[in-house]
Amino acid sequence: MMVGKSHLKPGKNLNFIAGTIFGLCIGVILSTWCRNKFLPCVPSFSRSGCCLETLETINDAGNIAEGAEKEISQNNVFIEEADEKGFLFVGIMTAQKYLDSRVVAAYQTWARSINGKVMFFSSEGSQSSYDIPIVSLKNVDDSYPPQKKSFSMLKYMSEHYLDKYEWFMRADDDIFIKGDKLEKFLRSINSSKPQFIGQAGVGTKEEIGLLSLGSTDNYCMGGTGMVLSRETLKLISPHLKYCVNNLYTTHEDVEIGRCVRKFAGIPCTWSFEMQRLFYQNFKEYKGSFVNTLLDKEVQTAITLHPIKMPTYQYRINNHFTSMRIKELRQKELELHREISAMNQVLNDKSKFDKYGMKPSINTFVPSSENEVIGWEFFNSKSVSSHLNVNPRKGLNAYRKHCVEEVLSQAMEIINENSRLKGDFKEVLYGYTSTDPLNGANYILDVLFTYRKLKGKNLNVPVTRHVYLHQSFTQTEFIESVWTSLKHNMITAESPHVFSHFRGNDENIIEDKLKETIHFILPLAGKVSEFERFMKIFEDICLSKKENCQIHIVLFTDNSSQEEVEDILNIVGIYQKKYGGHLLEVIEADGDFARAKALDLGAKQCSLNDLIFCVDVDIILTREALNRIRLNTIQGTMVYYPIVFSQYDPDVLCANQPKSNCNIDVLDFRSKMGYWRQFGYGIAAMYRSDLERVGGYDTSIHGWGKEDVALFENIVQSNLTVFRAIDAGMVHAYHPVKCDTNLEPSQFQMCIGSKATCLASQYHLAEMVLKIDSILNRNLDVKV
Repeated sequence: MMVGKSHLKPGKNLNFIAGTIFGLCIGVILSTWCRNKFLPCVPSFSRSGCCLETLETINDAGNIAEGAEKEISQNNVFIEEADEKGFLFVGIMTAQKYLDSRVVAAYQTWARSINGKVMFFSSEGSQSSYDIPIVSLKNVDDSYPPQKKSFSMLKYMSEHYLDKYEWFMRADDDIFIKGDKLEKFLRSINSSKPQFIGQAGVGTKEEIGLLSLGSTDNYCMGGTGMVLSRETLKLISPHLKYCVNNLYTTHEDVEIGRCVRKFAGIPCTWSFEMQRLFYQNFKEYKGSFVNTLLDKEVQTAITLHPIKMPTYQYRINNHFTSMRIKELRQKELELHREISAMNQVLNDKSKFDKYGMKPSINTFVPSSENEVIGWEFFNSKSVSSHLNVNPRKGLNAYRKHCVEEVLSQAMEIINENSRLKGDFKEVLYGYTSTDPLNGANYILDVLFTYRKLKGKNLNVPVTRHVYLHQSFTQTEFIESVWTSLKHNMITAESPHVFSHFRGNDENIIEDKLKETIHFILPLAGKVSEFERFMKIFEDICLSKKENCQIHIVLFTDNSSQEEVEDILNIVGIYQKKYGGHLLEVIEADGDFARAKALDLGAKQCSLNDLIFCVDVDIILTREALNRIRLNTIQGTMVYYPIVFSQYDPDVLCANQPKSNCNIDVLDFRSKMGYWRQFGYGIAAMYRSDLERVGGYDTSIHGWGKEDVALFENIVQSNLTVFRAIDAGMVHAYHPVKCDTNLEPSQFQMCIGSKATCLASQYHLAEMVLKIDSILNRNLDVKV
């Protein structure tokens, strides 16, 4: 065969080549323009065209139309880029009734630690009030057992993400996954081969022989989660319809295991270690790891199941986050110590760093007797301490928890390089002290157990003295301000939204700080105390034109005619000076009852008004006003400040002339008074919230108890109680008179309050030590 020559001339060849190149360039430019111009504007697109829109449809067995790229949440449309690549895809199987509880808790906690994507699969038409990636599986309901839902979820994963992720995990909504541990574990396994990983199961004793499993067959338990490699999902994907149409049992995890064994040719991992990594909590009947969070198995596990209470998802997440923070702080301390050691080698004393000091329980050297740091003794039941008024007290749960957590960390350090691994059992007794500058010290007598490896296999108990020093890191300050929506956007029924203070929240803060505070003041007699209170009210509110109003509920039957006239005259002076709309007097009949007074005062306000229940003996500063406003959020939070209560000045100044006894109102030393941690009479809330919890119990008469009853109702409601020390509120001392006609419980509360306000126990002890007759001492007797 002869090959003929081209009939094109050289010049025409060049034109042909140039035209071809030019056409290719124009084609690239047009395709790029088309992709950038049109694709971002449509909800989804197929790979076959630049501007085509396709919608997903899920068939009876979970089949999904090919080319579907759109995942629909009720609030958002999630668009997956064609070139998306990731490490792990986690599919969580849930139901409509859990979308606003378990799903929210999971998405806001452990889901953020996953290196990849987490999506929640529910029944057709499922919706949530939160912005969460939810896939509503068509023709799938929430009936149990959920075989159809489970296989539909796997089909969805394979159709949408098979080429985008290395690993795929199927889990329930009551699981907690440690994303960092899971990733580290999977990085050590070849994902290009068929893998089916989880805690292997063969059924309960009652189910043996009823699950149609062979002698070497098993399945991965669904509760603790099952992990499939990309190759495994690829092998079973074409057969999912067959598997769901040929079920042998009602257990969806058993059927997935059977499908994987049949079409991928592999069982679930038989390794005994999987029981610890994919952990099922059999110790607690109700789950949620209420009492087992510090167990060794829980600390080392990758997944934790079950967590039936959504709030415990946050608790568990906070626990492991705090553990991570402690690890990072420990590394920070070690770096400080290395820097300090190098500075010592270089003999550079100018760069002394106290955080770089080696840990020691003898770091602090006192220079005087007053600087000596005492040690507290404790055992499993009690603690003996010089820091407590009562030298011996029961061991608090928080102290026991603290010691166990410290020892748990110490055991990790001890076992890290130890040939024999020890297990902590209990603290027999111990001593502890706290150096404010360097850290906490522990001397503990601890019982450990070690497993004997040779001879008889048994645990050997060993008692050891442990010396521990827990160093403090540098002080860190985090400033955050929580605010509500603008007041004019809030109604009694509308929910409130918290937001961190940012630049665009300045107007919200300003509006909140301008909000009017309605003081409600019960009063019966006490003219001089009322005159003092009104001077303070004028100084911090009226003269400064603060948005404040006061509603005075006056019991005329408990006040003499002269006292009533004096009180009305005082109010009249301020009304004339500042305006009558800022001060109001409501006269009440009958005997004094604080609950009745506060109820009458609250009814003078609208539902959206901020009310502040106060006593005439309270001394306020202007700074306290803003704390009342910011710490009280309608429909969300009630403010219960802890005020400082002064002791009897006659007792404090017993050994000196009254002219020399000047008591500073803002002197918060322990000998001057105490913080009323169990006082609930001073409170700030919105009237709508007061009405929501039933208001004050007006059947309570006389002194006390009405505040405790209201506090209990608020705690049992959906309102949050914000309780904190407020240095701008001081309860001035006044003699307490307890009426013997009071109800027994009220009378006992009154007697207790009267005794507490006398003086500190240390002061009273000093007084008693100076009275020889009380201690039955006779100094003249010679021994």
